[in-house]
Amino acid sequence: MVLGAVVIAAGVAYLVYRTWRIARVGRPAAVALAAWGLGWILYDLNSHGYLPRSDFSRTLLWGLLYFGYMPFLYILARLSRPVRMPKYLYFFGFFPLALVVIAACHSRYAWHLAGLLLWQVLLLLLGLPAWYAVARGRAPEGRALWIPMLIFVQVGITSWAAFHPVTAVGTELLGMTVWFTGLWLMSEGLRLEQEEGLLRPLHITLAVGAFLGVWAIVILRWHSAHVPDTTVLQAVGLAGVSTGSGILSVVLPLLMFKSRYEAKMVRWHNLLSELAVFPSGPHPPTPEGIGQEIFDLLHRACDSVVGIRLSVFNDLVVGKRTPWGLTLRDGGIDLGRIYLGGERRCDPFLKPFLSMISERLTALIRSLDWHVQAHTDPLTGLLNRRGFEARLPYALEDALHRKRPLTLAMLDLDRFKQINDRYGHAAGDVLLQAVAEVLERNLREGDLAVRWGGEEFLIVLTNSSMDQALQVMERVRARVVELELEDVPEPSTVSIGLAGGRVPRDLDEVHDWIRQADEALIRAKDAGRNRIVTYE
Repeated sequence: MVLGAVVIAAGVAYLVYRTWRIARVGRPAAVALAAWGLGWILYDLNSHGYLPRSDFSRTLLWGLLYFGYMPFLYILARLSRPVRMPKYLYFFGFFPLALVVIAACHSRYAWHLAGLLLWQVLLLLLGLPAWYAVARGRAPEGRALWIPMLIFVQVGITSWAAFHPVTAVGTELLGMTVWFTGLWLMSEGLRLEQEEGLLRPLHITLAVGAFLGVWAIVILRWHSAHVPDTTVLQAVGLAGVSTGSGILSVVLPLLMFKSRYEAKMVRWHNLLSELAVFPSGPHPPTPEGIGQEIFDLLHRACDSVVGIRLSVFNDLVVGKRTPWGLTLRDGGIDLGRIYLGGERRCDPFLKPFLSMISERLTALIRSLDWHVQAHTDPLTGLLNRRGFEARLPYALEDALHRKRPLTLAMLDLDRFKQINDRYGHAAGDVLLQAVAEVLERNLREGDLAVRWGGEEFLIVLTNSSMDQALQVMERVRARVVELELEDVPEPSTVSIGLAGGRVPRDLDEVHDWIRQADEALIRAKDAGRNRIVTYE
C-alpha cells in the first residue's frame, strides 16, 4: 500500500498546486488541502502497518484534520456578507452533525470527534449565510459547490475514518476516490467563485456521486465495526437524509436563484416599460408628480430607496433624506439624489437604471420647456388659446369630480387702441404685461388666466360661485385702475363680463359660457366701460 500513499501524495500535490493559483482565496485553501492530504497519507500508512500506531501519530493525524479547517474558516470570514437567511435552512447542518455525535458514542476517538463537532458548528455559522448568498444572487454559483462539499463530505469522511474496520470490506479505494473528488470539487468551486463561472452538469454529477458515495462507505465501515444494529439503522437513516440534504444544498440555491432571477427580470422589464411611458397619467406633468413617479419607480426597483431630491425642481424632496445615497446625473449635470435606508443595498442593475432615469428626466425637462413655449403667450407669460384648450379639460374634470362651480370672466382693456396710437405699441405691451401681473397676483392657484387675443383676457375661476367671482374680479379691476406706469401716464381701466357660476355639465357648456361672458363684456362696454357685468 506504499503505492497508494504515493498516489495520494501525487493527487494532493496536484490539487494544492491547482488551488494555490486561485486568486484571493487560493493560498489558504491550498494550505488546508495540503494538511488534509498529509493526514490522509498518515492515516493510510498507519492503517496498513507501515507506521507504528502511537499517541503521537494519532494526535498528529487529528491535528492536521483540525488545522485544515482553520484556513476555510478564514476564507468564510472574508467572504461572508450579512444575508438574511431563513432559520429553517440551518437544519441542513443538523444531520451531518448528528452523525458525528453517533460516531463519537461508538468510537475510541470520541474526544477528537467532539472537537470536530465544534469546528463543524463554526463552519455552519459562517458557511450557511455565505452559501445562501448564492440564492439571493449576491454570490457566484461556485460557492454552492465548495461549501456543501466542505460541510457534508468532510464530515462523512471523518466519521468513516473514526472506525477501524475489523475485517476488510473493500471500501478503501472507494473512500479515497470520494475524498479526492470532494477536495477537487472544493478547489473547483473556489475557482468558479473567483472567476464568477457557472456550474456545469459535470460538477453537479460529481457532487451527487460524492454525496452518495461518502455516506455509503460510512454505513459499510460502521457495519463492519460491529456497531449495534439499532445504531446502524439510525446511521442509515441519518446518512440517507444527509445525502439528500447534501444534494439539495447544491441544487437548492441554484433553483432559488433561477426563480428569483426570473422574477427580477420580469420586474425590471415592467419598470423599463413604465420608464418608457414616463411620465404617465392624463394630467400635465408637475414637479411634484414627476418626483413622486420617479420615487415610486425607484422604490419598486429597490426597497432600500426611501427618498429622492430633484435639484432641477428647486430641490424638491419626496420621501425622506438619509446620509446615504446615489446621485442622479446626466452629461455631467447633477439632477438630484436618491436616498437609501434599511440595508442600503440594491440590485447592481439599479445604477444603469439610474442613468436611464436621468436621461429620461433630462428629455422630459426639455419637452416641458417646449410645452411651455407652445402653450404660453410670449409677451405676458399667461396661457395662450392652445394652452387654455389643453388645460380646460382637467379643470372641468376637477369641477365635476368635486362638484365645484366654475365662473368665466372675459376682461378687455378700455380704449387700448387709443393708447397704442398715442404712446406707441411698446407702451401698449407694457400695459398688457402689467395687467397680466395683476391677474397673477390676485388669482388663486388652480385658476386659469389666458391671453385670449389682442387686449382681451379670459379668466377661469375654479371653485367660485358668481358672487365669489364678482369679488375677485372687482379686486382685479381696482388694481388695474391703481396702476402707475411711466410709459402710460393716464389711468387705465378694464371692462369685465362674467358667466357660469355653477358646476358645468360638460365641455360644451363651458364654451357656451365663454360666448356668454363675451356678450356680458360687450354690455359692460356699452354701459360706459370700467365695470363688471354678469350674463343674465
